[in-house]
Amino acid sequence: MRLFVFITLCLIMTSCGFSHLIEVQNQDSQAPTAKECGSCHVEQYAEWQLTAHARAFVSHEFKLQSDHYEDEDCLFCHSPGGVRNPERVARSYNRDEGVTCISCHLHGQAMHGPHESGALFSPHAIAQDSVVNSKRDSSQLCGVCHEETYEQWQGQRVSKECPTCHGCHGAAVERPHTKGTNFFSNMLVSFEPVHRVRSHHLILPNLPGQGIGPEMQLDTIDADTVQFTLKNSLPHDLPTGIYGDKELFIVLSWLQNDGRVVEKKKIVIPSVLAPEEQKSFAVIFPKNEYSQKLSIDLYRFHHSTKKATLIRSYPFVMTSPQVSK
Repeated sequence: MRLFVFITLCLIMTSCGFSHLIEVQNQDSQAPTAKECGSCHVEQYAEWQLTAHARAFVSHEFKLQSDHYEDEDCLFCHSPGGVRNPERVARSYNRDEGVTCISCHLHGQAMHGPHESGALFSPHAIAQDSVVNSKRDSSQLCGVCHEETYEQWQGQRVSKECPTCHGCHGAAVERPHTKGTNFFSNMLVSFEPVHRVRSHHLILPNLPGQGIGPEMQLDTIDADTVQFTLKNSLPHDLPTGIYGDKELFIVLSWLQNDGRVVEKKKIVIPSVLAPEEQKSFAVIFPKNEYSQKLSIDLYRFHHSTKKATLIRSYPFVMTSPQVSK
């Protein structure tokens, strides 16, 4: 009897008040917000908040590049109503959420995910969809906006195996799709299976030695000169993207054994590195005999915001005349 009452209460609770989560009324500027989705998808919401997607519309960089939102061609990708909408219509509501939950997941009156619902009850319609599955076709979803990068990725995967966008940029996690926040929701979530999925916190890849990402090879030390090579092993340009004036630069730091910096040198790489392209460099090595540790840091620099983002650090220990990583 208690089980019957519990199930009845669940049915009542899950059949009321959730229809708005899969409804978008453009004329009334109404749609579910990321915060509403986050009331059940707690971890996904927290991850998304850390991403450039969440700041896609409000970022200083986008304001400058779009001439303070005057360039309407940019608006769809920075505040999309739905990326699978062939009309490429930008939202006129909740724009400060940028690329939000409904942008990628809401399609055809259902929330689309990589798995079927495993919950005891579903408060809204759910559809299993390979287009949001990081092991299959999710790159085409990203390619709606990241068109040039997607085309480069398609070209590279003809000759070698390449992970999907999410498979490379999203860390693997194991969890149920929802998380309880009170006694009732914890009871419902307890019935959900755990899935191996990808984090919504999309990051720069950090997979050295696996043929993915920028690779740095310290070649030789000849007299007082360090020679090294940077190779772009990504399936797209480095840096990627067609908008904005960007460049790469490298900072070499010679260190004492206690970690203090002896000397630094900066090298600017003004041109984009295409997939599989590599460039070699030679830098005068400081004559301090105690400088046996070297760190080579690769940065992406955006001229509009004057902001440098660290892509990866490469630590080396030098044992002249040979060099080992």
